[in-house]
Amino acid sequence: MQQPETPKRNHQQIPYRRSTALWKGSLCFLFLLLCVSLLWIIVDGQAERLETIYYSIAAVLGMWLIGPLFFMFLSRLTRTPAVLLSWDDESISTGKRRIPWSRIRKIEHASPARSKWLLSASPMIVLFLKDGTRSHIQTDHLFNKKELNQAVTLLQETLQEQQQNG
Repeated sequence: MQQPETPKRNHQQIPYRRSTALWKGSLCFLFLLLCVSLLWIIVDGQAERLETIYYSIAAVLGMWLIGPLFFMFLSRLTRTPAVLLSWDDESISTGKRRIPWSRIRKIEHASPARSKWLLSASPMIVLFLKDGTRSHIQTDHLFNKKELNQAVTLLQETLQEQQQNG
């Protein structure tokens, strides 16, 4: 007896390179070591009064701006699998969320300015939903401009196919 065919699910994904997260995370780590070294110079008493002010400001600002990037790259480096998002015929999945194609109106990419806390805001893929809301998918600085454009174009083409088939 033959089993009924199950419909094939067109499963695709947009992976990122762990090596990108590794080298960017390593650069952040080296910078954080420099900040800690500046603080150590102050604590050890090797800095003069004026240098103490400069070193402490530089160390705190360096940790404030680079620290979150380091942990972002570290989390991407340890994440398994190394996939930014995936999708099938039903929905897009970002790991935590699943958004059905039927709810998505259009897809674009955005490059926001700095956040309100002066932290680096990474380029993102924006899903404009039919209810007027938006869903942002952070790329965490893991793609260059060409790779990001290719990913957005692929998602836009897939959305167009889903809208035609649905």
